[in-house]
Amino acid sequence: MKKISKNSFIILLCSFIISQDYSLINIYWEPEYPSKGDDVTIYADVSDCEFFKYSYQMNIHLTLDSKKYFTHAMSRDYSEGLSIWTYKYNINQDIHFQIDNNYGFNDISSNLIEISDIDPFLLVKESLLSKDYTTAMLSLNEIVNSYKGSEIAAKAKYMEAEIYLNDFKEFEIATSSYSEIINNYPPHYNVVKKSIFTLAYVYANHLDYYSDAINMYNKFKELYPNDDLIMSIDYELDLLEESKSTIDLLLNTPK
Repeated sequence: MKKISKNSFIILLCSFIISQDYSLINIYWEPEYPSKGDDVTIYADVSDCEFFKYSYQMNIHLTLDSKKYFTHAMSRDYSEGLSIWTYKYNINQDIHFQIDNNYGFNDISSNLIEISDIDPFLLVKESLLSKDYTTAMLSLNEIVNSYKGSEIAAKAKYMEAEIYLNDFKEFEIATSSYSEIINNYPPHYNVVKKSIFTLAYVYANHLDYYSDAINMYNKFKELYPNDDLIMSIDYELDLLEESKSTIDLLLNTPK
């Protein structure tokens, strides 16, 4: 039998590790900028990673000093999708971590969660308390531009939509803001889920756009089939279908 040299073995091992497609794991956490003492949920979406996609177990390796690692099993989050793994961690200081299906850290791809002492929404909250909507809106727009694509930007856009909806009763403008969130941010952001539900509600109860409301509620069911709101949505859909059928009948009845 031909022996494999030490160098060849190292090359083969490195090739195997690299082939595991760590870069294709979509890793994110909520809240994105946690404060000390927050519970942080870490997500790993392996739907685009062939090596990990069919793993029966995914593990997370945590370290506070980049020397000693603690390995924990992750859990599937079926409410988010079949390929989503999660782990909840109470953060008290910055932490590094790696996710794979191994039982030890291999230093190939690591992530860092940093504790944030800055609340980007502080000025917005103070402005809203004093009913200074101009400053609040300008601050929200600045947050959207400063944190482009992040969950913080999505939250700022959601706050803008809520102001238009609840404070100004500008339903059309509010629906435009909710639609921007839905179209420009990933569905795993919690504010995207809330935007879909709220948009459907506004369509149905403020604008009488029954067909649009039905479509939006069905979109919610498609993206979040196991959510606790599904039962309420099914009830709303039954009412909407009845209202839509009645209106269609009246419109099509010869005068």
